[in-house]
Amino acid sequence: MKPNESDLYPHEVLLLSYAPTYYIEKNSFPKFWWYRYGVKNVDKGLKSLKKRGFLKVGSVESASRNETLEDLKDILRTHGLKVSGNKDELVHRLLDEVPEDELSTLFRDRTYELTDKGQAVLSAEEHIPYIHRRSIEDLDIWTLNEKVKASPGSSYRDIVWEYMNKKSLKYYKHSDFGMYRNCRLSMAEFLEEEGKDDSAFIYLAEVVRIDLSGLSNGFNMDELEAQTDRFFPYSESQAKMAPGITKKIQKYQTEKDLSDDELKSKLIDLMNRLQLPFSLFTVEEAAEIAVMEIHGD
Repeated sequence: MKPNESDLYPHEVLLLSYAPTYYIEKNSFPKFWWYRYGVKNVDKGLKSLKKRGFLKVGSVESASRNETLEDLKDILRTHGLKVSGNKDELVHRLLDEVPEDELSTLFRDRTYELTDKGQAVLSAEEHIPYIHRRSIEDLDIWTLNEKVKASPGSSYRDIVWEYMNKKSLKYYKHSDFGMYRNCRLSMAEFLEEEGKDDSAFIYLAEVVRIDLSGLSNGFNMDELEAQTDRFFPYSESQAKMAPGITKKIQKYQTEKDLSDDELKSKLIDLMNRLQLPFSLFTVEEAAEIAVMEIHGD
């Protein structure tokens, strides 16, 4: 893989995004740097980024932001200051009310801070920290980076969406309904991030439909009779709504102020769009179950 225009590789860009949470000395690093990215010496990487002008020694303010809420409150109490408010408010109160030389003594352990050069890189390569923190199919910081570089001018979110859509259609074609379901859930969550709740609900309805269908990867009608113990009774069934999906459906119902009948009608309309080779329940029954799950019935 070739480095970007700033001569940084994807794992180095990711390290820039984490740098403000790491101290100049005495760090304890998460194990993912090694088992996901093959980086054994994270300190060496940080020092290299600092030497190349992407990072600098952080200010008193950046060091204070890495303190716990309780530690900040303790310092405020010793100076007779209020301890109410969120972390940002506590930090600003300290900076405004406590002399700088005293703060420098209190916060000796400084963190890294992005330089303008480092911030510019991170802004241009925001797809890298995004995909690191989101589990989407088999995309990682390297594969997504290659796709972004191969489509200059395209939004990385458009690239991710197209990738998920193609994947889901491939799963459907090969009757990998479990993987199709998971991919459609990722697509729903992706749309939720963008505030597109109505569009996200279309994919959530598909997830409900598949969860209650009894379909799995490589479903075979000839093996159906042998699988009946997996389906009944409903309380022990593998074909039931996941609690997380129930919460999402309930949240949508609350936000849209839908009655139970309105929610059922909407679910039935959307679930009817998905053609499946088999289902334990009709779409009407699936919609009824969704409402009963919401009410804990």
